[in-house]
Amino acid sequence: MATGTQEQSALVVAAHGRRGLLECGDGRQKPYMVKGRKLRVVCGDRVLWSQPGDGDVALVTKICQRDNTLKRPSPRDGRAEILAANLTQMAIVIAPLPEPDLFIVDRYLCAAELMGCRAILIFNKSDMKSKPDTGSDDYQAIGYGIVAVSARTGQGLDLLIRAMDSQIAILVGQSGVGKSSLINALVPGSAVAVGEVSGATSEGIHTTTASIMHTLPSGGRLIDTPGVRDFIPHIDDSRHVQAGFREILALADECRFADCQHLREPDCAVKRAVESGTVSMRRYESYKRLLRSVQASPPNA
Repeated sequence: MATGTQEQSALVVAAHGRRGLLECGDGRQKPYMVKGRKLRVVCGDRVLWSQPGDGDVALVTKICQRDNTLKRPSPRDGRAEILAANLTQMAIVIAPLPEPDLFIVDRYLCAAELMGCRAILIFNKSDMKSKPDTGSDDYQAIGYGIVAVSARTGQGLDLLIRAMDSQIAILVGQSGVGKSSLINALVPGSAVAVGEVSGATSEGIHTTTASIMHTLPSGGRLIDTPGVRDFIPHIDDSRHVQAGFREILALADECRFADCQHLREPDCAVKRAVESGTVSMRRYESYKRLLRSVQASPPNA
């Protein structure tokens, strides 16, 4: 055990404000608090910690270099708010109910592209008779993997487990799509684990506002996050938006102008592809909405 000023490394497996839970190198888990006010620790962070005195609570002193971060604009001031770090996969859940918001799905996919991590789409509640538009044809056409599952019946869970193998994944999606049910189906004892996390910190962990990392039986990791009504990735330059839409980025070099934003410019390869049906009209509309949102963001937000 670390004592005094000696530091050890650990992985953040639960984060709620300035407190949470660490997983140490030997597999032990310890409650932590953050030293100082400048550190903003998130689930997935690799950190250094020390153990002041004989207390049981670790003191996180440093965040190690991050491979990537999932960011959104802060509701308070628009500045980048980091939700999770060091991800290799984003797993986006869609369901017949609530009605899918494909523009949210596209924004999560955009975030994954910009982070440089894989993305898969999980169509949950596939046993329901209702079959709304899930955009599956559009997503399959541009190479995204899709897994149809039912947390209630177990359909497709074996395929999903294989897709999560060896990944550090984050489970995202609208409120009500069944993320908690999927976690319970994928991670035996996850409800117990959440309770243990809650009891390990003096302030408690509220699952509606906390991010918690579970270990999958296959060896992968899965971060459970609160459901959202909306999501938009934090992008500091509108010129980067096209990099989040792989089919648009693939055509960008064919436009007449190097700085083409694919809106009103002449000889735009993207607009030609939309008109011919090669690029989805709905995905193009999603791109334009996100581009306008980023352009309208305050400078340096």
